[in-house]
Amino acid sequence: MTFMTRNMTIYFFWTTVLIFLTAMCGQAEVLNKVAAVVNKDIITTYELEREVASVLAGESAAGRPSPADNDALRQQVLEQLIEQKLVNQRVRELGLEVSEAEVEEAIDDVVRQNNISRDQLRQALTAQNLSYNDYREKLRQQILRFKLIGREVQSKVEVSEREVRDYFRENIDSFRGDPNVSLSYLQFAIPRDSLIGNTQVEEIRERAREALALLRQGEDFYSTIFVYSTDDNVDGGDLGTFTREELRPSFARAIEGLEEGEVTDLIETPEGLFILRVEERHPGPIRRFDTVKGEIREQLLSQEREQRFQEWFRTLKESAHIEIRI
Repeated sequence: MTFMTRNMTIYFFWTTVLIFLTAMCGQAEVLNKVAAVVNKDIITTYELEREVASVLAGESAAGRPSPADNDALRQQVLEQLIEQKLVNQRVRELGLEVSEAEVEEAIDDVVRQNNISRDQLRQALTAQNLSYNDYREKLRQQILRFKLIGREVQSKVEVSEREVRDYFRENIDSFRGDPNVSLSYLQFAIPRDSLIGNTQVEEIRERAREALALLRQGEDFYSTIFVYSTDDNVDGGDLGTFTREELRPSFARAIEGLEEGEVTDLIETPEGLFILRVEERHPGPIRRFDTVKGEIREQLLSQEREQRFQEWFRTLKESAHIEIRI
């Protein structure tokens, strides 16, 4: 498997986010002047304003407020366009190309990761006022950038086994499984017999409130179960160990914030009234190093690649002729 294939997912995840967050909105016509000269290429004010409008539309689509300082945003976007020009110039110098098959493979990755069809992808793009051809071009530019990184900086990127182990030790909590909790329960069932009257239901509720009061006063949970289980509609004992996602929502809400040994308020369910006791809380098992070292290595490699690329780009920019005209 090639370097490009192994890491393609990282870059296409960003592109997938782009589909749903960035809207290419229609813009008023602007006077087209030269905003910047980058070696022999130019960036026009039309290009600049189009990208600024795209960023603002993306912020709006994501539900975020627009940047307060549009001049600062315009400068930031201009810097990004300059970087893109420099990257494209270097791509041309090296003769790097992207085949149609590579673009198609990238689109296949996007639809597969999002569990959508190509028609749904087209619909999402249309909803964001982004043409399918423009989207393909964005993918092509991403692949070219990725190839450039591989050509210019990949040979300098290394991550040792010790660095991987150090990262694992220093971030051990991020490799834990889901926390879980062990619970005991006391249940006061309310019969679903249509002949049962409101008075009988209230008697069951009163018994449950009595049991809860005893537990709040420090009575042993299992002794309380024994006392009240003489009634046919009362049951209790060990409920089991669960993650939050495995618990029914009413149980999860009831035990939230409780320490070990504490009991919930009465919980009303279709099966009756429940009192839960938190027996133990577990932080979750730590995943084995050999099962996570691959993803750690990829994360560290990605960080190292980006750092090396930024260093390489600074050198490229310093040697370029860049003239800002706005």
